Amino acid sequence: MAQEKPAPLQGSDNRRHRRRSVLWPAKLTVGKHTVSCQIWNLSLGGARVRVDLPLKEGSEIILTVSDRGDIPANVAWTQGESLGVRFDVSEEVIRKMFADRLHVLGLDDDD
Repeated sequence: MAQEKPAPLQGSDNRRHRRRSVLWPAKLTVGKHTVSCQIWNLSLGGARVRVDLPLKEGSEIILTVSDRGDIPANVAWTQGESLGVRFDVSEEVIRKMFADRLHVLGLDDDD
């Protein structure tokens, strides 16, 4: 009898980039609506965000980080009030936005 494979866990460690835990206030814009949110972790390719707004996978958003700027992104997954977002800009853009923090974040030598 064949065994079914368990479904992969949301946010499992099959990511392309290392993530670093942070707790940063931010703003999330979807369409004409902007709400406050928190960034729980960050990588060069995306972030985990907590927001009190139900969004669907695939939703296009703008993540605004204070003193850093706007990051176009899309919702990769949702789980309760947590979202996984995939940045729609290159790793180089993210490196430049956080250039003074890459070493502290442990992202300076990310491949």
